[in-house]
Amino acid sequence: MDLTTSRDIELLTEAPPPPGELIEVASNLYWARLPLPIRLNHVNLWFMREHATKEHGEGWLVVDAGLDAPTCREAWEKLLAGPLRGLPVRRLILTHGHPDHVGLAGWLSERFDSTLHATRTEWLFAHWRRERQGHVFGRPMQHFLMSHGLSPEMVERFAAQDSAIDRGEFPVPEQHVRLRHGETHTFGGHEFRVIVGSGHADEHASFLRAQGHVLIAGDQILQRITPVIGVFGHEPQGDPLSDYFASLPRFEALPQDTLVLPSHGLPFHGLHARIEQLRAHHEARLAELLCHMREPRNAFALASLIFERAMQEEQGRFALAETLAHLHHGETIGVVRRLVQKDGGTNFVRV
Repeated sequence: MDLTTSRDIELLTEAPPPPGELIEVASNLYWARLPLPIRLNHVNLWFMREHATKEHGEGWLVVDAGLDAPTCREAWEKLLAGPLRGLPVRRLILTHGHPDHVGLAGWLSERFDSTLHATRTEWLFAHWRRERQGHVFGRPMQHFLMSHGLSPEMVERFAAQDSAIDRGEFPVPEQHVRLRHGETHTFGGHEFRVIVGSGHADEHASFLRAQGHVLIAGDQILQRITPVIGVFGHEPQGDPLSDYFASLPRFEALPQDTLVLPSHGLPFHGLHARIEQLRAHHEARLAELLCHMREPRNAFALASLIFERAMQEEQGRFALAETLAHLHHGETIGVVRRLVQKDGGTNFVRV
């Protein structure tokens, strides 16, 4: 969902690097952009040059890998032949396990014998996604969707949307170096602190460089759109929006002048103002839902009311997931009540 950028948000630049090129955004910290063949049409990667060690020769460290798609591979080849000077990727740092971030991690690991650094949950989640490629929705998933108001025909459409995303992942590396919240690591000659957040992903890692106050934010804090925060069928009782809200103070504690490097959109200053916008957006979305809940409604009906455009553009699975995230958060704070019907269907009503 787009949010209006206020005067408190200052863009570092309005011109992203073309595919195959780098822009230096801080000392030994470079920005590349890969085109994606999906509605969210790009992902940002962050590169650092690393000196030779006893274990490895000179090379690069990169945060995230991109989707396993021809457009991303072509951009990678241009980077390697051009600004990366033919040097290998020695270390790959993962923010989280979604396909547009981890899709080419295995390809890079095989090509350069690079090590993967990730939180354990996101590494395992990436493996789980890869293992279930090509699987149709099983009975539990079908029941979950139909309990929230989907017809069998809509379940098939959602399954097709899901499988289209699943195709963007090369086999995930078999090993990883575990990242934990609060740890400090040296990347590209600078110290970075790991900040783990939840909501968009269960154990999403962002990285703060104290020198210069630079935050590689991943998808946790985005510049123009809100991160997808949704309840999907693999955790039907989850409350990711409450988890997301609980994570925000970790970022509000960072300096006001922090340069935020998001995975989508443009680098910007104005972290605190952006967090305020994101929190206000979700609170307004819940308030909008409550206006439609004077009488009990199922989640699919509510999603169709507030995400009409997304439903028409084959984004229904995300619309339903985000609607459920707000409803579950509403239950947690006591403004929504769940009503389970005799036939297994579920409705929600405002308290």
